[in-house]
Amino acid sequence: MSGPEPTPLSILTTPKLFFLAGKTIIISGGGRGLGLSVARGVLEAGANVAAVDLLPLFEKVFEDASPSAPVHDMFLAAGVPPSLTVLDSSIEYWRKVFDVNTAGSFLCCKAFANEWLSRNKTNGNPGVGGASIVLTASVAGHNANRQIPCSAYSASKTAVIHMAKSFAAEWGKLGIRVNAVSPGYIKTVMTAGIVAARPGYEEDMVNSTLLGRASTGDEYRGPAVFLLSEASSFVIGADIVVDGGHAA
Repeated sequence: MSGPEPTPLSILTTPKLFFLAGKTIIISGGGRGLGLSVARGVLEAGANVAAVDLLPLFEKVFEDASPSAPVHDMFLAAGVPPSLTVLDSSIEYWRKVFDVNTAGSFLCCKAFANEWLSRNKTNGNPGVGGASIVLTASVAGHNANRQIPCSAYSASKTAVIHMAKSFAAEWGKLGIRVNAVSPGYIKTVMTAGIVAARPGYEEDMVNSTLLGRASTGDEYRGPAVFLLSEASSFVIGADIVVDGGHAA
């Protein structure tokens, strides 16, 4: 009497669930900060990386990728930071924040999905062997930030969280998983400018976490590799909060 059929992932050892070899992964904002840390993580997991900023490049990246490592996934890290109060904000400022953080994410996801779906079909087992898109949201999309005024930023990142869920609903059965990561306070070159301009802000942010410290970009390599790999094959439409307990 024969035993049960092996599942698609049962033939992989647990370490190999996290391997990204044989894939090219698009990373927006990969030149510094969070994007650079994630780029390092996926490179060390065996993937090729294509850092992009301009949408017309998507077709070229797909066409130029090696046949042995086709474009497979995408991590979106590009964004603009919080800064202004509501009363100091113009509608032009709000539009700029939403153009980069929300509309930019939408356009990248649409461009990626157009190219990937034109080249790939599901193998009858959606979620395994398909594509993965990871959007960068923020803990500010979950909780009002009492340490710094950032209503425009928070609203744009709340939209990103729900975009991940909505895009996942449209593309999941077609072979594209979409999820989000919501970082807390990260020490980067970009946030250094905010800290310098607001005495006491960094101390307030650090004290708001359960760990009593800020994060570094390297602490997002693990969550990113997890969401981009087969280890997360049944994770879709989710938002992983990586904030040191800020929102707890």
